[in-house]
Amino acid sequence: DDLVPAEQMEELDKWALTKLDALVKFCRKAYTGYEFHLVTHAINDFCVVELSSFYLDILKDRLYCEEKNGLRRRSAQTALFLILDAMAKVFAPILAFTCDEIWQAMPHRSGDDSRNVLLNQMPEDFSAYALDQAAMDKWATIMKLRQDVNGILEKARADKRIGKALEAHVTLRTDDESLKNACQDVNLAEICIVSTCDWAEPEDGAEVGQGVNFPALTIGVSEAKGTKCPRCWMHSRQANAEGLCPRCAAVVSKLDVEL
Repeated sequence: DDLVPAEQMEELDKWALTKLDALVKFCRKAYTGYEFHLVTHAINDFCVVELSSFYLDILKDRLYCEEKNGLRRRSAQTALFLILDAMAKVFAPILAFTCDEIWQAMPHRSGDDSRNVLLNQMPEDFSAYALDQAAMDKWATIMKLRQDVNGILEKARADKRIGKALEAHVTLRTDDESLKNACQDVNLAEICIVSTCDWAEPEDGAEVGQGVNFPALTIGVSEAKGTKCPRCWMHSRQANAEGLCPRCAAVVSKLDVEL
């Protein structure tokens, strides 16, 4: 198996697997009580709220732009494989033919029965990847902060201050130390899908607003400085002669060596 060990995975990926762990346990219990409608509702909520609007949205950059076999990209691939594997098995009793089509198209581990998804056991749990409650609370805070930032980004777009979110420089200001502490060691630019994000006063001429989830949070959105990287589309003041940002320049240089 080419899965990244839990201790080497990105915390965001382990957050997704912790959510998956809760989903699997909930669905197993619902199946035991023949409450199939609870299974469909839970899976739908997981796909829409946790995956589509948050996790997968953030993950695109890492999958598209990081080094092909780099640890950060492989961590994301590991989480996505485990999510796909679990969801195919969990949804199979209700959506048998569709889940088996998925099963036939996806890779498998050595212990899997590749003939049909229904010939495999329901996943047990993902406790090996699970974050503790303090870490989950931190990510709940980050999700709410991201919602607040997205609200001001939408206003900035409507006012023609920026086009796409990657053209934005975001500033955050608050006296709420617990909020700042929750965001320590987190790349907020990556989470908010903007070029840069700093704890600072709003720049002159910026779109400024207050958070809804965090009313004491002042959010500023202005146009990002620097050159737009043609590979990841983020703006950087440290672009090389080809216009590539430092990350993309490093990845492309390794591609040249491989070729």
